[in-house]
Amino acid sequence: MSRLSRNILANLLGQGLVLVLGFVAVRYVFTRLGADALGIIYFSITLSAVLYSVLEMGIGSTVVREISAHVHDEPGYVRELIRTASLFYWGAYGLLVVVVYLGAPLLVGKWINLKDLDAATASRMVQILGIGTLTVLPRSLYDSVLRGFQRMEFNNLIEVATLGLQQFGIVLILVLGGGLMPVIYWLTASFWLGVLAYLLAAAHFVSFRPLVPGFSAQVVSRNFRYSSNMAAISILATVHMQADKVIVSKLLPIGTFAFYAFASSVVSRLTLVTNAISRAAFPSFAALFQRGDRPALLSQYRKLQDLLCFSTLPILAAIPFAAFPLFSYLLNAEAARMLRLPVVLLCIGTYMNATLHIPYVFSLAAGRPEITVRLNLYALFVVLPIAAILVYFLGLVGAGLSWVFYHVFAYVYAVPRMCREPLGIPVSEWFGHTLRIVILAALTYGIAWVILVSLDAGSMVFAAIAYLGASVAFAAGAYWMMGDGLRETLLGLLKPIGVKIVGVLIPSMNAKRG
Repeated sequence: MSRLSRNILANLLGQGLVLVLGFVAVRYVFTRLGADALGIIYFSITLSAVLYSVLEMGIGSTVVREISAHVHDEPGYVRELIRTASLFYWGAYGLLVVVVYLGAPLLVGKWINLKDLDAATASRMVQILGIGTLTVLPRSLYDSVLRGFQRMEFNNLIEVATLGLQQFGIVLILVLGGGLMPVIYWLTASFWLGVLAYLLAAAHFVSFRPLVPGFSAQVVSRNFRYSSNMAAISILATVHMQADKVIVSKLLPIGTFAFYAFASSVVSRLTLVTNAISRAAFPSFAALFQRGDRPALLSQYRKLQDLLCFSTLPILAAIPFAAFPLFSYLLNAEAARMLRLPVVLLCIGTYMNATLHIPYVFSLAAGRPEITVRLNLYALFVVLPIAAILVYFLGLVGAGLSWVFYHVFAYVYAVPRMCREPLGIPVSEWFGHTLRIVILAALTYGIAWVILVSLDAGSMVFAAIAYLGASVAFAAGAYWMMGDGLRETLLGLLKPIGVKIVGVLIPSMNAKRG
């Protein structure tokens, strides 16, 4: 099995376990502490994501690209790169912690619509959680080092272990009668444990010395242009990815925001295939670009684009079928009804986002991040005003629609540019490929979901039957539609399994006849 395949499988398994573990504590927090507490936790995570994008400065993607391309021919440069990145990340972390700690009372008083919690408690929660959630900055550096070495089994093992420990701790505290603040302190401690685990894993590959913060002017000048573009992408993309949640947190009660943020996080977590493939593809594309092997690049692009588009859709399609019974259990029936249509819209927008991932990663590896920079810059003036209007008039449905509208804009602006350069393929090829898959999904999952909703069948059994039937039809159509490269790869992976099954069954059948 190739390194790329191993990384995809490691990412897939890790993200899948993270998704399952992420459900564990939500029901306990909601039922024991209330919607406001759950909302403050998700608000702090959203705030950290926005602040992270402001000061991340594109360094993570630069570290992945440069390590994967130069770890063998310029090891000294790679060590200086990591030291310089460490200085920026830890410095940004310290700055953001001070900003959040001092600004939390003002933020809670002017932005959040509380119902049950008092402002002082909410402010204290944001301050303490900020110390923990903002560790995403240094943690992302060590994550990037592991991705650059294309050893993503470490990333996923740490993610699963730390999240499992975090969820177990929350449940244990609440079962033993602990209250809100012990849960908040434990969350912060668990984030720091994750940073420590990542630090030790990164040190395994580069030793501790390159992880000590330092500065190299040569590293900065060499990567300034690429990192500047990546920083712009990080900031602008986060604005668009978090805009629906930020607007909802301002215009609607914090409890309603908690429901939407949780649903959004579920949909986001179920992009595990998208993330698994794109995270593994980036260093692989970067290495191929470094060798100048364009035929291999295009072959790998088409295979990965097929794999991502066909494999992501059934996973995302499962959410609308399972949403009502699942959210009724984890939250309540009222929240589940409120989220039914927004979840469908979130899934549609997220699938559109998935279809853009491989072209986006390809453009980054080719050194053309300015395409995405301009997309997100123009979208500030086109998409954000419409998003605010949609949320104001349509509530959570409008928030879901805004996510779809952003990707319609991305299709119109970015896809033609990515196809012309650096991919060098006809625009009609990309749109034709995507449109065929969308039509197949509408004729299978779309029809099954409409029938399920029209019958008002809210049980998990009926939802599972409808989903499985649609999946069989989709799989048959997908096998016929996918490219020869992916089909041959899948047959190659399944053939050994079939041989083993036959090897077990035939002797067993002969023994029974004897």
